[in-house]
This record gives sequence, structure tokens and C-alpha cells, in this order.
Amino acid sequence: MNMTLEQKIGQLMMIGWQSDKAEDIVELIKKYHFGNIILFTRNIKDAKQLKELTNKIQEAAILNNGVPAFIATDQEGGNVRRIYDGVTNIPSHMAIGAASYNRPNAASEIGHILGQELRSLGVNMVFAPIVDINTNPQNPIIAIRAFSDDPHVVSRLASDMSKAIQNENVVATYKHFIGHGDVSLDSHLDLPYVNKSIEELRKTELIPYIEGDIPDAVMIAHILYKHLDDRFPASVSQKIIKDLLRKEIGYEGLVVSDCLEMEALSRAFSLDNASIFAIQASCNIIIVSHTFGRQLTVRNALLDAVKSGKLNMSIIDQSIERILKYKKKYCVEKEIECDVKKNQEIADSISLSSITISHGIPFKIDDNTIVVGVTNYLQSFAEDANVENIDIAKTIGEEFSIPYYSIDSKKFNVSEVQSFVKGKKVILALSDSHLTLVQKVLYANLIQNDVRVLLISLRTPYDILGQVLPECHICMYEYTKLSIQSLIKVLKGSEAKGKLPVELDKRKRTHKAINNFITDHILQYIDENYSKPLTLSSVAEEFLITKEHLCRLFKQNVKTTFVTYLNQVRITKVKHLLLTTNLRVNEAANLCGYFDINYFVKLFKKNVGATPTYFRNNSSYYD
Repeated sequence: MNMTLEQKIGQLMMIGWQSDKAEDIVELIKKYHFGNIILFTRNIKDAKQLKELTNKIQEAAILNNGVPAFIATDQEGGNVRRIYDGVTNIPSHMAIGAASYNRPNAASEIGHILGQELRSLGVNMVFAPIVDINTNPQNPIIAIRAFSDDPHVVSRLASDMSKAIQNENVVATYKHFIGHGDVSLDSHLDLPYVNKSIEELRKTELIPYIEGDIPDAVMIAHILYKHLDDRFPASVSQKIIKDLLRKEIGYEGLVVSDCLEMEALSRAFSLDNASIFAIQASCNIIIVSHTFGRQLTVRNALLDAVKSGKLNMSIIDQSIERILKYKKKYCVEKEIECDVKKNQEIADSISLSSITISHGIPFKIDDNTIVVGVTNYLQSFAEDANVENIDIAKTIGEEFSIPYYSIDSKKFNVSEVQSFVKGKKVILALSDSHLTLVQKVLYANLIQNDVRVLLISLRTPYDILGQVLPECHICMYEYTKLSIQSLIKVLKGSEAKGKLPVELDKRKRTHKAINNFITDHILQYIDENYSKPLTLSSVAEEFLITKEHLCRLFKQNVKTTFVTYLNQVRITKVKHLLLTTNLRVNEAANLCGYFDINYFVKLFKKNVGATPTYFRNNSSYYD
């Protein structure tokens, strides 16, 4: 079809806005021809308003652009949802993974529910399922959003779910290509990197893209895969999108960027350059989720790049052709009737099937039992600020008429809790305590004092990593009303049919293998966090080991000391900045973790053989 350049650029973008008013987004479509919309909780009041909103968006898109819009949202289930009213409360991916061993069709059942209900509300694209392989327990962003740490399980369940979603005429999206499961940084905050070869990636992260049927959209991660492209993160990398995903894997569907406003990308590239790089790499749709000014920056950058010849018009037309192909397939009017009550019954059943007893047998809850639990909180920026307000200690306490003690996840008095539980059996509900020192200390103290503990892992099952096992350990894979409802049924005698979807038994590893594994992750952590005030103590605490053990690891596996290695990394980074930027010496030093300029200059001269200024001016003499 005939489109103006402005309309074509609009098709390459997906934007969000800050209100629930239809006229606000309609005005943006009318004035700037934005072709695709992403919805957040801030845009949605209830099901009726959402249906009216999506209708008005489509009317505006057809009137001003000549084609309907993709209307997308992150409705993954569990703790990552945007729509609460008029839809089924579905389990998290990891809960589905746990249930799938006894209910093989769980992912497909949830996919049908998800696709059907979104379609009925006018949403025709969903950013799910997650195909990240959660191989790193320290992962701050994926965790329960992953089906499993087994790539073959993830591949099977994701394929089942995406097929079911698309059978309901909604675009499913695999995310986050290549994989976000083995990082220790949240890409909303900084740029993570993965230090794996392509051979290693083919054995894990790429399995879902190689084994299964990829759906009609793939979202690209803001992650630097050093062995594939040491300059560009995946979301703007031609080597990764064009060469690996398109040519080698043969993917012909839509490629969508993760939001360009995330710190992982904005710290490395300007918005205008990032948007041009993404389109040149054969990304079809760029997401700019939140800020109008940034949306306008991206739009104008793309327009200027085409007009100046920096961006070839043939690349734009190829993307438009692909976008229109899938809009013709999915952007069609179709009346759908949903039985949300029946769907919720199915989701409730799958949730119950996910509850897992990973160790021991639950003790009887009686007058000598108390419950201690953390209150609900946001674990990552991907989760919704309007997530359910839950207090598990209060819920269980009132359900069984036993005393309860509610604690903040990251700030409470361990001694006060110990006094409260003295002489009692304890139901202890923790949330990712392996990442939270005060929760870890509480658990360890109770075990050391021979308290009978029934441990409930509210989110990931990793609470027992590095800890002595409790009398019983129950896993529920999400901190939601749905999962607590299922947990209470199990505590009252229902069978816990779930199976752990991630590996917890590390005893099979040799001592040497464990040390190598820890060392590799420590070195990656230092390389990702060198700009922060790292110390021997802080890094040891991050990895739940003693300072003495950390020193031994460096001596045995790195053949140097912790401080020497940290300085080597930082000096290397400073040298790079001195040669590639116009930053002042003190600015480059500050960015690399050095805040005492006199100390830095002495250290630099000791390591390099010259002052930073002399090095910059005479770089040809130095490696």
C-alpha cells in the first residue's frame, strides 16, 4: 500500500503513554502516525474501559495510518501482569514448569486462556512466553519468569504456549533473544554481558530457537554477547539479529526490540543512534515505552536518517512489508466470548499442581506453631507496581488461627523474630533469601538453634542454596494470591504434585568444579560492576562466601590477588576510555571506580609505565 515516509516510520515504532485516556494516545497516532501501542497498568482501569480503549486505538490507526495497530502488553502471568480485571489470574512460567511434570498440557492450556482473553479485549500481541533458561540463581530479572533451567523443558513448554496463543489469533513473542537467564545484572539498570562462545550458546540459550517452532515475533535483549559482538548489544547488533537469527537460524518473523529507554542501552548509545542501529540490524519494531520526548527523538532520528541517506529506504520497506504481512494475519476483527470463571478453574488447578515439596514432610500445624513471613514486594523492574498487596504470615496465621509475625523482606530485627519463635515450630516464608542477607541470617540462626522449620519459598526455590536443609521445604514459584490459595490447600492436606523445574542439589559437583563455577561468576560480576566501590568483603558477601575463601579462589584459579585483578580490569577500562573518548582523566577514572585521583595516577603509572595523560598522547607506544 502507499504510505508517506512519516507513516512508514510510525509502523517501525511501538509506544506507550502515561494516562488511561484514549484521547491522549489517539492524538499521538493522529499527529505522529505511531503504528503500534504497548499497554501498561497505568493505561487500564477495567475490562470494559480496556475494550473501549483498544477499539479507539484501532479506529485512529486505520484513519490516520491506513492499517490497524499491533496492541501489545506484558501479560506473562505470576508477578508480571498488566491486566487484572476481566481476565484469568494465570500462574508464573516457573509454576507452569513445576506443574508440567504431572500435567503435560499445562503450558498449552494457559496459552489458550491467555490468547483468548487478550483477543476478547482487543489486545493482539503479547510479550510472552519467556524462553530464557534460568541457569544463574543470582539472576535478578528472570528467575520465576523462566519455565526451567533445562533448555529442553523451556523449549517444549514455550512452543506449546506460543502455539496455543497464536491459535487464538494473538501474536506470541519469544523473549529475550539470545537469552537473559545467565546474567547477574538487571538490564533495566545497566548493560549485562554474557561471556559464552557460540558453541556454548547453542547448547543452552539457543535451544528453544533451534529445537522448537518459533512464534511470529521475537524480542531482542539488551545484552552484550562478547564472543559474538564485542561492541553492540544484541538489540542493535547486525551480527546477532541479521547474521545469527535471520540467516543462520532462518527466522522470518517479526523482530521487536526491548524498550530503548532501558538503562542497559541508553548508557551505551544515544537514542537516535540506537534506533538507527536497530533498524539496520533488521529489527522491525522499536519499543519506546514511556516518555514522549524520547519517542519523538527516535521518530525524528529515523526520519532524518532516511532523508540523509544514512538509512537505506530498502531496509525500511522490507520491514514494512513484514509488519503488514503479520498485521493482515492478526489485526482482524473477531468477536470472542470467554468463560473467565471456567478459565480460572483451570488456572487454579494448574497452580495447585505446581506446589512442590522439595524436601521432608510438612509437620502438623497446631497450637505450638507460629508463622513468620515476608510481605509482598517488587523483585524487579519488570514487575507491576500495582502487584497484589499480600502478607503471607497474616494470611496463614488467620487461616489456621495461629500467631504470626510479618517482616519486611530486607529490613527487620532478627533478634525480635528469634524471641517471637522461641519454643515453637515455625512456618517460615521467605522470598529469594539467597539474594537478601538479613533473610539468610534469620534462616541460618533458626536452624543453628535447632528450631523446627517448615520453609516456604515464595518465589524461586533457591532459598536453601548454601544452607542446611529445613525439616520441610515447600516451593510455590510466585508470591500471588493464586499461589497462596494453592499453598493453603496443600497445608490442609491436598497432594503437592509439583516437581522442581530447577536444579538445587549441587552436591553432585566436585569441590573443584564448584570452585571453578564460583570463580567464573565472580570474575563476570567484577567485569560488570567494576565502576562500583567493590571490596573483598562486599564481593564475598554477594556470593555467600567468606573473605578467606574468596582469597583462596583467586590464588588457586586466577593466580593473583583480588585487588590486583580488580585493578587490572579497571585500568584496562580506563585505557579504553582515554583512547576512545574526550573524557577528562578524572572523569574516566571515576567511571571506572577510582575516586581518589592521586591514588589512581600512581596506580596507573605503576601498571602502565606512564601517567594517564602521557599514555593518551602517546598511545602508539603502548599495547
